[in-house]
Amino acid sequence: MTKLKTTAIRIYQRFIKLKGEPRQIALGFSLGIVVGMTPFFGMHIVFCLILASLLGWSKIAAMIGVQVTNVATIPLIYPINYWVGMKLLGGGQCFKWPAEFNFSAFLELMKNSPSVLTNLVVGGLVLGIPLAIAGYFFAFRSVSLYRKKREAKQQRADASQS
Repeated sequence: MTKLKTTAIRIYQRFIKLKGEPRQIALGFSLGIVVGMTPFFGMHIVFCLILASLLGWSKIAAMIGVQVTNVATIPLIYPINYWVGMKLLGGGQCFKWPAEFNFSAFLELMKNSPSVLTNLVVGGLVLGIPLAIAGYFFAFRSVSLYRKKREAKQQRADASQS
C-alpha cells in the first residue's frame, strides 16, 4: 500500500509541474477522464491524443486523466456504467453473462452487443462528464496553486539576493 501511495504522490508531483497553461492542462485532464469512462478500453489513449491535439489541450494531462479506467478499475466502472446506461435508456433486464459458454451463448452475446455497448457509452458519458468537471477544477487549482507557491518562493529568493 505504501508503494501505491508513493507512486500516486510522484504522479501528482509530476502532474502539477507540467508545462503549459493551467487551463489547457486542466482541460486535457478532464478530457482524459471523459474518454476513460467510455467502453473503448484499447483505444482510450489514441482517442485522447487525437482529441487533445485537435483541441490544443495538454496531451500529457489527457493521458494521465484517461488512467481513471485501468485494469484494476474496469471491474468496478464498467458494470456501473452499464447499469446507469440501461436505466436511462429504459432497458429491460440486465444482460447476463452465460453460465456455460458455447456457440449458442456466443450468438446471444453477439445479438446483445449493440445494446450492451450503447448502455456502456451512455452510462460512461453520464458518469464521466461530472467526474471530468470535478477533475477540471481539481487540476486547474492544483497546477495554479503550485505555480503561485513556486513564484512566491522565487520572489523571496530574489529579494534575499538583492
